[in-house]
Order: sequence, then structure tokens, then C-alpha cells
Amino acid sequence: MGYSNLRIGGLASGIDIDQIISDLMKVERTRVDKLYQQKQLLEWQKEDYRNVNLKLKSLYDFVFNMKLQGTYLKYKTTVTLSSGQPADTYFTASAGASAIPGEYTVSVENLAESAKLESGSSISKPIVGGTISFPIEVTSNKNKFIMLVDGVEKTIEIEAKTYNNIEELKAALQTAINNAFGEGKISVSNGQNSNLIIAPAENYDKSITITLKSYPNSENDILSALGFSDGATYKQIDPSKSIADQRRYFANDPFGGNDALSEFKFTITASGKSKTFTFKTTDSLNYILSAISSDSEINVTAYYDPITDKVVFKTKDTGASASIKIVNEPGYGNLFGSGGAFNINSDVEVYGSNAKVVIKGITIEKSTNTFTISGITFNLKKEMAPGESATLKVERDIDGVVDTIKKFVELYNETIDYINKELSEQRYRDYLPLTDEQKKEMKEDEIKLWEERARSGLLRSDQLVMSIRDKMREILYTPVKGLPAEFDSLLDIGIKTGSYYEKGKLYLDEAKLREALSKDLDAVMRLFTNAGDSSTGKGIAVSLYDVLKAGIKSITDKAGGGDFEVFDNSLLARRIREVDDRIKIMEEKLKEIEDRYWRQFTEMEKAISAMNQQSMWLASQLGLYSSNS
Repeated sequence: MGYSNLRIGGLASGIDIDQIISDLMKVERTRVDKLYQQKQLLEWQKEDYRNVNLKLKSLYDFVFNMKLQGTYLKYKTTVTLSSGQPADTYFTASAGASAIPGEYTVSVENLAESAKLESGSSISKPIVGGTISFPIEVTSNKNKFIMLVDGVEKTIEIEAKTYNNIEELKAALQTAINNAFGEGKISVSNGQNSNLIIAPAENYDKSITITLKSYPNSENDILSALGFSDGATYKQIDPSKSIADQRRYFANDPFGGNDALSEFKFTITASGKSKTFTFKTTDSLNYILSAISSDSEINVTAYYDPITDKVVFKTKDTGASASIKIVNEPGYGNLFGSGGAFNINSDVEVYGSNAKVVIKGITIEKSTNTFTISGITFNLKKEMAPGESATLKVERDIDGVVDTIKKFVELYNETIDYINKELSEQRYRDYLPLTDEQKKEMKEDEIKLWEERARSGLLRSDQLVMSIRDKMREILYTPVKGLPAEFDSLLDIGIKTGSYYEKGKLYLDEAKLREALSKDLDAVMRLFTNAGDSSTGKGIAVSLYDVLKAGIKSITDKAGGGDFEVFDNSLLARRIREVDDRIKIMEEKLKEIEDRYWRQFTEMEKAISAMNQQSMWLASQLGLYSSNS
């Protein structure tokens, strides 16, 4: 805070001028130090006001819900099957404020479905053997080959006999593979050309790798006789690699035999909207499907399912109005159609289906599985078996209302306690904010204790805060006009105030509150929510909300801190800026005073120096100093 430059004085006089001026300036600084202390007190007070406002704002936000009827019109639902078991496997239900209490029989007959196109079978290429001429004779000396499944190698040994057709041979090969690797893993089927086909079983992991190898002793090997070549392999496509790179792993050629193909082009029509997509043959399956899924115009989800080894396209919308159709553009690849790489029907429009639910014997259809009827929101999950139904019970949720009112009492008490503490906190007027110089001479613990007292009681008996508190208390004591006498005050529903020295703290008799809610929940609701008209007064929550709103604004006007505040133009902020301006003026004056002191002492030093020189000259003239001295 000082303005001293580096100066050296006292060379002629021997006086510690720097210390003298420093002491003089300490006296001069007392006035500006008081301004700094005044500013600090204003900033602390502004902070205390804002802390009160934060408490009021929390209560204000909660009371906003307390003045809404929906807070009290709460319902709870239970859903049970005829067996007494919960029915949430099939559907859930939640009741809103407009629900009608009672029991409902509910049966879920159908779920709402998207329009869906899916691969008819696995899209990865199986191991396809060549044509076999029958009959074929398998002898005990020539009936073996090697099969590897995910690196596990086993010998496949076919029963020795004469096979007259493909069906007999297929069955024998399937038995031999089952004996080696277990049933349900590898499937053997036959093609139209009297040939055998090997692939993962329909309900087995499609990501396995299958490799056929000739038996080491060629005399015993039967692999070529079965139509397979040594090293023939099944491998699931890799959707992260380009279609061109994976072309040989597709069951149906995505290029349609056109080696020069560079682009795929097809049109998707979904729920009346059409869009033509163009992709490069170097794009991956994942990229193609992701681009379609993220397109906002067509509103379709597309994905590859590695478990089933199928591609799926379905509308994001559900219901009977949802539809989808996909058509290859001529000359742009072979992704769709019965012989397409994705094995998905082309140029055939399929539709979704509506949800169908029977409520109280009335059949209702909806396009989605989540819908609201008579204030009850249903979320359908699973179809029920024919003839099965559940009972939905809707009843008033008194527990929820009790919890809300309990929370209100707790929050109100917390707010009142905080305000009362601020209003009654001891003020230590002898403890002023410490200056920087004072802090240098004190320990950290001493500074902390001093400042705790210095900022204590800045809102003691504050008229603004006291007025807000008194209005809050008055609202809770005053009966609401126009309501039945047995439900026109908080005392009637089990909420009372404590002793006078507790300054407005509330106490809740939960049993009495539950009794009041059970007797007339609507009357309790009106006690809090009445808007106020010519016949009735405002409900407690409505009146309290208005008081809190006005109180928050009053404190904000005085101390700032309002929502979206860009520039603080509150009363205290303006006073702080005024003190800052006075400090700036005073600091300039202090600089001038210090400079004046230094000029005065500098002139004194010059005079003393001149006198010293004269004295030395006279002494030399009088012979007091020798020429050698």
C-alpha cells in the first residue's frame, strides 16, 4: 500500500531519515487504513447477506413445488398377477396427478414393434463342397479327415458303408463330427447339387473358425471324396474391415460378380420417407451401417449382429404405421435381395405392429410401448400368455405427501435457525479487520481468531433480514381464510411451533398429519396451495413463496448475487466502489506527503552538508588540521 521508492538519507546528518519518515507515514496512513477496514467490513457483510439468500433460495425452490397441487396428488401403484407374483416382467405403471384411484385388470396381448428387415440366414460363407457322385463306398481303410475348430484339431471318422444319396452321407458326417466335437456346434447340410456344406450350427457361436485338412496318411483320407479341398476354411466376416477386403468371406458376393465395382448404391424407404445412400466398396460394414443409423432423415437403426451373423435394419418408430423397404440401385452392387450379400428381401415393404393391451375388458392399441391412459403411464415389456392378466391397484400415496411435508419442516427450520443465528451473533466492535502490517506481527492462529471476531455479528439485529424472518413466521401462524375450521392452519395437521426462545422453529406430529391426510387429503392440499380469491385466502405455501421471492429480491438489491448478474450494482457494491475511490484519492495524497517529507529532509541534508564543508574550511585556515592530516 506504500509508495516509497528506494532512497538513502542521513549521510550528512547521521540521522535515520528512512525510519523517521516511515514512522511519520504510519501516522498518516491511519486514515487510509480505516478506509481499508471499512471496505473489508462491507465485503464481509455483503457475503453474509448472500449466504442468507442462499438459504432462502433453497427454501424458495422447495416451496415452489409445495404450492403445486401435483405435489399432494400423488399415487402409488402395485401390479400383481393372479398368482400374487409381481407383474413388472410384463409391464410397469405409474399414476400421475389426474389418475383415478381403483383397481384395473390389465392384459398385454402384443408389444409395439418396429418395421424390421433382417438377414434370412448367416451372411458369412460356409465351407461348400463339390458335387458328389452316388453311390459312394466308404471303407474302414479310407474314411478319415482332420477338422480344426478354433485351433482344436480332431480326426473325423465316418462310418464305413455304401451311401446311395446325399441325405445318408450328410447324416453320417454329422454323427462323426458330433462324436468329435459334441452336438449342436457344427452343422452339416446339403446343397442342391448333391454337395455337402459345413458351418457353425444355427444356435451356436458364429465367430468360431473351422478348417478342414486331409488325413496325414493319404490312403486313409476321404476329404476329397466328400467334395472338400485341403485347407477349406469357414471364417466369420470382420465388419470393421472393408467390404472389398472381406468379399471372399460373404456367402453371397457383394460385388455381384463385377470385379470393377467401386460403389454400392441403394434406396431405403422408411415410414414414407426415402433416401438413396452411396458408399464405396472400400468402406467397412460397420461404417455403412453406422452412417445409416446416424442419418436424421431416414430414422432407421442398422447394425450387424455377430452372434447371429445377420444384418438388421429397423425403424426407430414403432407401430403399424412404421414401414421399411430397401432396393438395390441397378448396377451398384449386390447387397440386398435373396441372393444379396446381406440376404435381405429387396423391394418388399414390411410394417411394424401396434401394442395391444386390454384394460378393464377394453382393447386399446397404441403405436408405442409407453403411453398414458387416464393419468396412468404404462410401460409394456413382454406379452402375456393367452388368458393371463394382472391387477393394477392405484391408491393415494400418503407416505409420499408425508415425506414432502417433513422435508418442508426440516428445510424451514434449517433456514430459520441460520437466520436467527445471524441476527443474534455477538458483535465485537473493538475487533476491526487487520491491516497488512498488523498481520505481519501475528501468528496464523491469532489472525484466524481475530478475524472470526472481526466479522462476527455483521447482521446482528439487521432490519431487512429480521423483517423477512418475521413475515415468514407470521404466515405459518395465521389461519387461511375460507377453509374449514378443522383444516385452516398448520396446527390442525400436526405442525406447531416450539417455545418462544426457539424463535419460530417448527415441530411435526407425524401421526396427526397422517390422520389429517387420511381424513381429507384435498383439504390439506388447499391449506398449502390455495391461490387466493374473493372467498378464500392464499395457501401457506403460496404466501410463503411470495414472501421469500420478495425477500430474496430485497437482499439481492442490497448485496447483489442475483441470477445472471453481469454487473453488481447493489447498494453495498456501490458503497464499496465509493470507498475504493476514496482509498485511491488518499493513496495519492499519501504519496504526495511522503514525497514532501523526503524533499524537506533532503534540503536539511544539503544544508548540513554545506555547513560541514564550511566548518572544515575554517578549521583548515586556522591551522587546526595539518596538510598531512
